[in-house]
Amino acid sequence: MAKNPYRLSTDVEPLHYHISLTPDLAKFTFSGKETIIVRLNKAASKITLHCLDLKNLKAAIRTPKLAAAFPALRITFNKKMETATLDFGQILKAGRAELTLEWEGELNDKMHGFYRTSYLVNGEKRWGAATQFEATDARRAFPCWDEPATKATFSASLTVPDHMTALSNMPAEGETKAATPGWKTIQFQNTPIMSTYLLAFVVAELDSLESKDAHGIPVRVWTSPGKKEQARFALEQACHTLAYFADWFGIHYCFPKLDMVALPDFAAGAMENWGLITYRETAMLVDEKNSSEAARQRVAHVVDHELAHQWFGNYTTMEWWTDLWLNEGFASYMGPKATDHRFPAWQTWTQYIADDYLAALHEDSLKNTHPVEVPVKNPHEIREVFDAISYSKGSVVNRMVDHYLGEKHFRNGLNRYLTKFAFGNATTDDLWGSLEKESGKPIKAMMARYTRQPGYPVLLVEEKKSNGKSSLLVEQKRFLIDGSLDAQKLQWQIPVGHFTSRRKEPVYEFMKSRTHRLNVSLEDGEWLKLNPSQSGFYRVAYSPVLSERLAVAIRNGELPIVDRLGALDDAFALARAGYIKTSTALGILDAYHQETDYSVWTAIAGNFSSLDNLLSRERCLAKFRLHARDFFRTIAAQKGWEKKPSDGHVDVLLRGLALRNAGGYGDTQTINEAKSRFEHFCRTGVLEPNLRQAVYILIAENGGESEWDALLKIYRSTDLHEEKVRVLRATGSFQQREILTRLLDFSLSDQVRPQDTPIVLAGASTHPLGRELAWKFLKKNWKTFVERYHGGGIGLLSRTIGLTGGFNSAKDLADVQTFFRSHPVQGTERAIKKSTEYLRSNIRWLDRDRNDLKFFFSK
Repeated sequence: MAKNPYRLSTDVEPLHYHISLTPDLAKFTFSGKETIIVRLNKAASKITLHCLDLKNLKAAIRTPKLAAAFPALRITFNKKMETATLDFGQILKAGRAELTLEWEGELNDKMHGFYRTSYLVNGEKRWGAATQFEATDARRAFPCWDEPATKATFSASLTVPDHMTALSNMPAEGETKAATPGWKTIQFQNTPIMSTYLLAFVVAELDSLESKDAHGIPVRVWTSPGKKEQARFALEQACHTLAYFADWFGIHYCFPKLDMVALPDFAAGAMENWGLITYRETAMLVDEKNSSEAARQRVAHVVDHELAHQWFGNYTTMEWWTDLWLNEGFASYMGPKATDHRFPAWQTWTQYIADDYLAALHEDSLKNTHPVEVPVKNPHEIREVFDAISYSKGSVVNRMVDHYLGEKHFRNGLNRYLTKFAFGNATTDDLWGSLEKESGKPIKAMMARYTRQPGYPVLLVEEKKSNGKSSLLVEQKRFLIDGSLDAQKLQWQIPVGHFTSRRKEPVYEFMKSRTHRLNVSLEDGEWLKLNPSQSGFYRVAYSPVLSERLAVAIRNGELPIVDRLGALDDAFALARAGYIKTSTALGILDAYHQETDYSVWTAIAGNFSSLDNLLSRERCLAKFRLHARDFFRTIAAQKGWEKKPSDGHVDVLLRGLALRNAGGYGDTQTINEAKSRFEHFCRTGVLEPNLRQAVYILIAENGGESEWDALLKIYRSTDLHEEKVRVLRATGSFQQREILTRLLDFSLSDQVRPQDTPIVLAGASTHPLGRELAWKFLKKNWKTFVERYHGGGIGLLSRTIGLTGGFNSAKDLADVQTFFRSHPVQGTERAIKKSTEYLRSNIRWLDRDRNDLKFFFSK
């Protein structure tokens, strides 16, 4: 394999960094000094390391042969490679050396590197500073070897105003008065060996709560002043999960403490910095009076995901970003284990199928997807793979292996893997090797095609009869969203499971070729379901006869929840791709009228939403919306508006979903009740938190200027970020051009944090007028969006581009392509290709099934 030119030479290796930083929160700058103990593996006169957006860099080196430190005679910067080369003008012999550097930098407003964040204290705006280094932004804070495999130990000191709290990965070991009056310097203990992207610093006025997990590890949560009680639930969750994972993996948490900080400005959901995890406020804070059950669930999920990283990613790290899934896929799979352990009534694994599993299927049906193991070279390419493939498909791969091996072998194999590569780096092959040694099964041979090639198969199942006996013939081909042929003719080794109305216990057969004859014979009228519990990563296309039998089984309540979920998602994906008519998928959906499960209803709502968008300019739209309204009326009436004593967590979630959709498709009774409750809320401040999102959206959809003013007042009067986000999501649902234009302008004002602007555009893009205006707004303000978000580690710019995937006309496609051709931005190529592929598939779907749908809704 050719050497990646973006990777640094291993001729010089860092062993230990001591970093000193002094942030100036008045000027939004910082100064830094560091001493790096390095090992020169061969003689050299120059040293190249990563360095980006740092100024006034000075460097010197001391070796055992030099009496004094020798300054670099020349320092050159390579902006493309994001490096600085220190030229010492003489040959430095192999061996240890001490490299010292000084620099200055900006506390930027881009939410990466070392950046500034604002918060309120008694109504006064104050400033703090925090870091976000993943994937390649440690180099923006200090010169370093900024690659996951180039590990070292770290010590650090922060010089800050006396009234501020300073945090880093390790506990503080000392505090001294700084030379500047009113300032202090806090020294932190040495870390274990770790990657640069996991280092972290936070400086701000903070309140805290503290506890310990079952193994005695101190856990603290930190918030802006006045909000610490909102972090209590996250503290309890962390104490549960930190101990749970230590026991599950059989490996103790190896840092002496765990801090978790809620930051008002944060681009991602959270970041797993070892010993100092940082979060968006909405991912860590729960207000007992005003937070919804959905918000509480999200906090639990995010906390558990980040704590899983303390082992997968931190303790054992991928060798290069090609194997990012070893971090994110495992955290996305292990996190739900911890959540389910503490909250079994939440039906976490059923929700996992509705969220992660289906998200992976949808994303991986694109031609412009990528393998789980994806070759990446530069920072722009690296940022683009923090997506549903690395997270969701990566987690599904783990689930397949877990199901295939059984939890005992899977668990022991992971312990072997983590132990062997502790404090080191590993590849996917290293993981397979550990699992194979533990289980004796050919994991690599089976799973390589799921991680090293893109996409997944659809199995076409047909019943064949001969001499009065039936058999089932299965053919595999790659599934693509638009139904086009796979030029690569990819193939998979598939553990095909099936169960029938007579034999409910799943039976598995191994499919190694393009076709396979299942060892099962069906009696007349007997139904068959492939992919039990959705344990495999594939779709199933049944013959019309088999499909009709399965629909009857669904209507009669004979299929488990997860299998109902899978059957429904398969049906509509097959319709979009042209394997079946959309009217056929709607016929299958008709079997779900008596459905009671929340996760299945999320899939139902998603499919109705896709059709609502597809038919947005068609004459049959009104009849479609009547059909959708009637579908949701029953479940909305069953759930009602008031919480019942018997309601569990998922019942509460289903109530909001049902009411929002019933009202959204025009049920006047639901809309009127939403208006009544909103008016009551505006007078009294009382509205059940679990209903607020649905009510706000219905108010916006059916409101005007007075409702806009009322929602804006709610936004401005609350300091709960969850409530602000609820309002931002809802206001995109207004149907007036003038209000939407005002909203979009508001999204770029200083009243909306930059991390939340994409939420506004996403909310507006849920209906045709809003999408049209959001797209025009994005084009008009493209330069601003690029300046704000380009280079961010979690792809806010790429996600904003995704709104174009909702269009469904050739005119829109031409406009989107023309704009992005004339406004190229490195690192957005994959996002643009994905979005235009969705757009094309919408056009193709509508062209193919327009008459079919027109006829269906004319009945």
